[in-house]
Amino acid sequence: MDDQRDMRAMWDSAVAAYEKETERKLVTSFAVREITTVDGLVDLIEHQSSDFSGFRSRHAKLASRLQNCLKPVTVLGGIAKDALSTSPYGPASSAIFGAVMHLVQAAHKVSEAFDWVEEALGQLQDFTDRLNLYRQNTMDAILEKKVTAILTCLLKVIGRCETMITRGRFKQYFHVVFLVKDEKTKKILDELNESLEKEQRYVIAASYASQKTTEAGVKTITETATETQKGVESAYHLLEDLRAREITKDEDTLVQRSLELPAADRTLELYEEFRSKLVKGTGNWLHKEPLFTAWTEQKVPILWVFGGPGSGKSHLSTWTIQHLLRLYDENHVETSGVSIAYFYIRENEQQLREPNAVLKTLAWQIAERDPIFKKHAANVCSSKRNIINVEQTWINLFVAFYQSIANVDRSAILVVDGLDEAPRAVRCTLLGLFKGLLSDSAGGARPHIQVAVIGRITLKGDMDFEREEKFIEVSREKNHEDLDRYIEDRLSTLNIIKRLGELDKLEARKPLKKQAKPQAPVARRKLKDKISSYADGVFLWAKLLLDQIHEKDYREIEKILSRPPSSLESMVKHVYQRLSAEEDDVEPIKCLLTWTAYAQRPLLFGEIELILSLPSRAPNLLLWDKFQGKLASIFELTIPEHDTDDGSNQDVDLSQNSVRDGNESETTDEGNDKLSETVTTDDDDYVNSDENEHEYASENGSDGDEQTDTSDFKLLDDLEMDRGLDALAAGEISSVAGEHLHAYADWQSKTRVTYSHLQFREFLMNRKHRDPIDLDIDTEKSQFGIALTCFELLQFGFDAQQNSKYLIDYPCRYFVRHLEQIDPQEIDEEDRYKIVRGIYWLFHEDRGVRTYFNAPLDSESDMWDEYWTTWLASSTHTKSIRTWLAYADDMGHHFDNNALLWMAAASRDTRELFRPWVQTLARVWLTKSGFDDDAYMDKSERLVWLMHGFTSVDEDGNIESTLQDFTFYQLDFTKVPAPRLRELADYAHDDGSPHWHTGLAWIYMEGFYYEEATYHFKAALAIEPDAWLPKEGLARIYGDQENYSDAIRLMEEAYSSLPEKFDFLGGFLLPHIAEWKRIIGDDEGAYETAQQGYRAEPSSHLAQDRYLRALDQRCDSSSFIQVLNYMHEDTWSDTGRSLFVRFLSYGYDVFAETGRAYRAEGRPPFIIEAMEQSMSVILASKDPYMKIWIQGEFGTFQYQYNDDVDAAMKLWEQALKTLAGAPATLQKENGKWFRDRYGNLLARLCFDAAVSARKDGTNPWPYTKRLKQLATVTSTTDEDFADFFDFFGPGYASMLWGCWLRAYERAEESIWRKTFKVRILDELNTLDDEDPSNDMAGLHSLAITLLHLGDDEAAGAILAILFMPLKVVRDTAAENTEDDGDGNDLGQESTNEGAKEGVDGYRRDEESSNEHDWEEITAEDRGSDIGSSSPDKGKNDSTAAHNLLPGVQEQKEAPGLNPPSDTTTSESIPPPPLVRRPTDHISAITINGTIRLALSLDIAWIHECNGPCNTSYDDYSSLYICKICLGTKFCGECLQLVKEQKLVCRDCSPQHSWYQAWPIPEGKAELVAEEKKDGEGGGWVIRKQWLDKLRGEWL
Repeated sequence: MDDQRDMRAMWDSAVAAYEKETERKLVTSFAVREITTVDGLVDLIEHQSSDFSGFRSRHAKLASRLQNCLKPVTVLGGIAKDALSTSPYGPASSAIFGAVMHLVQAAHKVSEAFDWVEEALGQLQDFTDRLNLYRQNTMDAILEKKVTAILTCLLKVIGRCETMITRGRFKQYFHVVFLVKDEKTKKILDELNESLEKEQRYVIAASYASQKTTEAGVKTITETATETQKGVESAYHLLEDLRAREITKDEDTLVQRSLELPAADRTLELYEEFRSKLVKGTGNWLHKEPLFTAWTEQKVPILWVFGGPGSGKSHLSTWTIQHLLRLYDENHVETSGVSIAYFYIRENEQQLREPNAVLKTLAWQIAERDPIFKKHAANVCSSKRNIINVEQTWINLFVAFYQSIANVDRSAILVVDGLDEAPRAVRCTLLGLFKGLLSDSAGGARPHIQVAVIGRITLKGDMDFEREEKFIEVSREKNHEDLDRYIEDRLSTLNIIKRLGELDKLEARKPLKKQAKPQAPVARRKLKDKISSYADGVFLWAKLLLDQIHEKDYREIEKILSRPPSSLESMVKHVYQRLSAEEDDVEPIKCLLTWTAYAQRPLLFGEIELILSLPSRAPNLLLWDKFQGKLASIFELTIPEHDTDDGSNQDVDLSQNSVRDGNESETTDEGNDKLSETVTTDDDDYVNSDENEHEYASENGSDGDEQTDTSDFKLLDDLEMDRGLDALAAGEISSVAGEHLHAYADWQSKTRVTYSHLQFREFLMNRKHRDPIDLDIDTEKSQFGIALTCFELLQFGFDAQQNSKYLIDYPCRYFVRHLEQIDPQEIDEEDRYKIVRGIYWLFHEDRGVRTYFNAPLDSESDMWDEYWTTWLASSTHTKSIRTWLAYADDMGHHFDNNALLWMAAASRDTRELFRPWVQTLARVWLTKSGFDDDAYMDKSERLVWLMHGFTSVDEDGNIESTLQDFTFYQLDFTKVPAPRLRELADYAHDDGSPHWHTGLAWIYMEGFYYEEATYHFKAALAIEPDAWLPKEGLARIYGDQENYSDAIRLMEEAYSSLPEKFDFLGGFLLPHIAEWKRIIGDDEGAYETAQQGYRAEPSSHLAQDRYLRALDQRCDSSSFIQVLNYMHEDTWSDTGRSLFVRFLSYGYDVFAETGRAYRAEGRPPFIIEAMEQSMSVILASKDPYMKIWIQGEFGTFQYQYNDDVDAAMKLWEQALKTLAGAPATLQKENGKWFRDRYGNLLARLCFDAAVSARKDGTNPWPYTKRLKQLATVTSTTDEDFADFFDFFGPGYASMLWGCWLRAYERAEESIWRKTFKVRILDELNTLDDEDPSNDMAGLHSLAITLLHLGDDEAAGAILAILFMPLKVVRDTAAENTEDDGDGNDLGQESTNEGAKEGVDGYRRDEESSNEHDWEEITAEDRGSDIGSSSPDKGKNDSTAAHNLLPGVQEQKEAPGLNPPSDTTTSESIPPPPLVRRPTDHISAITINGTIRLALSLDIAWIHECNGPCNTSYDDYSSLYICKICLGTKFCGECLQLVKEQKLVCRDCSPQHSWYQAWPIPEGKAELVAEEKKDGEGGGWVIRKQWLDKLRGEWL
């Protein structure tokens, strides 16, 4: 019955899809239901209307196709009648016949449609053959489901054909394989294959389960058991192969994007942190617990481990995880099917408390270990609804997989630590999900999902289970050995024990009789016994006590241990009381505790230091010491990696070791010396003498002998830390770095601070059941205090020191979230006013707005996305702000009338709330003090885009969906109309200054609105003729328009007009001049200008790029590597990245140039190191385009220049996987280029590796498997599933797969021809369309295909035609060699230039280009015409897409594109795309009664050698084309280098074979074409009869 229901559901789904596609019901008449043969269907067609009279005779071919296609349907269409015979369409055969009737009726209304229907039905032959094959087998339930799947596919395809006819789209699919050309049809095929694969896996799993059952039932019979075991082993091997299956391209990225949350990394960090602290032997007692044993043996689904606070539960969880990982690693987890996953829930970290994050992280860990689960997860995650909440995630990801019979061999063990730290709702939700595991394993069934829940015993109150669950309690009796080990380990670090050990060693040197008894062992034993007895199994108690006595002398230790606290709560209380007793002023400590308890994320030490310095901002010079000392028990410091040898980190030695090593006095003195050096820099200013003291006193109006007033005594005058902050109230912003005291190193400031144990936070927040202490924090006012402090922090500006902006990161991100935790009704009027005043300042006042939006560190900061997510992606936070502003109505005595009016309007309308922001940002963008203003270093692109977002919301703060999910790597001003940009500029209320014109023009330029940009740049120059920036902008526009003389002139003027302070900008202006000079052929001038630009600013990535290219062009590999080495050793700002890494991270493509120098200079290792680092930087970014590019190009470098084939293939695989998960817009605009480039390279290496393996006698399957995957365009599998339908595209990989099948597998011709069919039909179509521009590309591509087919005869004839223009050029040159003294003919020179232009034009269209200035998004690399229409009208037809590194959109070169490489390969440059043109007007002529197609031929890229030689196309004596590579050509000399493996750029293979295309064999071209006579206009024409014959063979 289940099978019947499945088939019924499958068929109903197909009918629904058909009806949705055709937009009408599938209703079959009684006559159709009675049809049992195809002849009956044709008869019915003929009789349904007079229009179809004689259908059989008039459309004999179509009738024949119907007979072949539908005959098996008549036999098999009646299967599962009970399931499929449903009114109104009857059994499957009747429904399909009815659909065919509708298809024929639709075709009758459209001319030529019957011919296309015939073609389309012919392409369904594979389905017909499969159904005929099934007819020969006994029909069982499994086969019935497969037949049903194929019939549903047929019905959907027929419906799709009808739609294409009715909408007139079928014409574009004439003479092509529409099954793979039409995306919707291809998706139908994918669904069919997925259905067949699922069914096949079910069969395998069912067989395996049956064998397991048989094994258990007959285990007493030796012979039968042996046979069964063989079957089981066979199934195991098959399953092992299934699990080894490589995940399809898009799965990895989809799973990663959906499941790899920030919590995943944090969970791993916590595991490693606890694992590193485990003492050997910890947790061994669990082995003795029967419940633990039953759980590990998979007899019970849930393991409950409960313990009190501080009892070491997290360490026990870690031990359990480690034990499980070791257990299954030792037993080869890849064959056992058991996956281990874990999660640490932490109350003070929001990302570790969200229930869906818990399950997604567990699923992510399993997916990393189990490829079959990963495939399942990818299918689930393909729809966000499947993981939208915790219940859906549990059911769809876990239950659906592990309770499926198809996955009977797989199970998961989940360890969840700290569930008690989650909110009650989360606890109950997760426990409710786990509850279902108990019923699933009832009756003794082996659980496929097991969970270990480790937490406090309070969890029992949250458990709503039907029976009392057994659990393990962490008691003193059980964990005392673990505790003893921990205490012994800690005692060895106590100062008193170390000192006693030293005394014992001294004592041992005395004569034996005088030796005293060793004291250290005795003291250790006594301390261990004492601490262990009082700890009572509580690790935290022992830790805190050990922390307390760590540096104490023995008398103090005795005093402490005489009356230690009795419980953990008492110990925590004792720690807080001791801290308060040691502090004269407890308010700073209370402030610290408040912030760390309620912060939305763990705080950094630098943030805490700044918060504690308010309001005076006096530095806390000893705060680090406090965290290392008296606060060490309460807080844990996570110190980032840092260079301990960095001198800047040694200004003040505040490390923990310096204190604990007993060198306090030495460290303090050193610190004081350095402090003195910092404050007293001049002996004349401060001399320690009575005379100077007297002078100082006199200057302050007092006599030196008199008692001075010390009430305002200040040890250090005006001391501030170097936070880069300055009070806005003072109205000053310091721009001088180094004026302040550097109290802490950068690594100290960026150290993360967290509570050492949750108990410390809980103690502070749960005050109801304990006595108060001095350090108690006011829970009710905490959120208010934090919010107010956030405003106070934001009321500081910042200077030019970028490394201090992180200090206001927290308030910028989270102030609104703290506001949302405050109930305005619960605070008094004065406090409400303080909040409203802060909001008003931040949202309305110019200074507040500038402060808030100046927080991002740079253009790459994720703060930009945070702005968008907080204020535009959702209206939640704007509603909160507006709610607060509504209270301003009652604050008339605090605000003036204008302020009250604005707040009232803003509380009602989000657009009014954002208006001051937009106005201020407009002024930042368009208002400058002069052209020497430092603000011009940022062109405000991100601010303008934020303005666009803020002005796009509605009254309630909602924004259109296309903008909702925007991230700043997608920034593209071509998507903002020119009039819209002008609207944004009008917010600045200043349209007359040169700066307004310049700022607006620059953004116009980035959107390719060149007419408007030119107008405004010229307007700026009319006001200020010497302004450098408008000249730079105009020069860039002229350069993009190939007006190089004016571009060079204007850029030189801009450079000469630079203010002295901007001299370094020569590193950004001069490189443009260098590039333009290179383009016009002034190579020496280009080199000198590039060098000048590099010297002006060596850190300019643009200058680096142009100078490196100039050095490469001069073949100066030594200088090239020297420059790279300098860039590698020098770091950029405070990022820690080298200039070389930064350069590559911005997307500059100098891989080929670097590769040549790399080879020539002995492969210096720093090159690979820098490339790996840059790849890590890019992969950590949000830009999928750059991720694909860096992986692919680094892989190409590894192959071509570093001979690392394995690394190259891995990187190309990663690039293709990243592409598969990239946004749809990227796939549409750049997907084909990426797939062709990296997929072709990968396919060729797979093919070569497979051939080598075959020759060596090893298994080529891993390579052929991947090659097949690359070749197919529908979903496929690498398993031997005969039921699969494989369809191949027109790509290079398909050809190589066909070559492998033909030459090495000796496959039947009907099989390997399928791999060429789509490609060869596309190529034939380019030869008989009306577009002459694609003739050469079509012929060349067809020749390459025929070479791969092994048809050298036909391929050679086509190549002979293609090389006829070269023959003409050479013959003409030979005839005219005496026309001038140099033997050159002007006509030939013109031809040569045209040929060169053709080559360059093609390469410009196909090569990768990486000249984007990623710091300043410019129009530098984009082409557009400057029109003459009036400015500011806008253009919605703007040209090229944004951020295209691989190429440009038009047939012209944008400035900065790479020069053609003399080692460019065919894989680097695939043949031009074959663009199909309308075929209504074929350009044909008739010669002697024979129809021939005229060809458009010329000198082009196909005539050039791809090797390193500089031989011109008119000089080489021979040219060869590789029969394996994609059109790679070598002259005779270069081919010899290939065979000897001496190419600098590794290309082709000496194992390949080549076809000699030049010189042309006599009479070769005439096989397929004929030369027109002079009276017929000359040139060559291809015989249409030959073309039609070839097409007929393939159709």
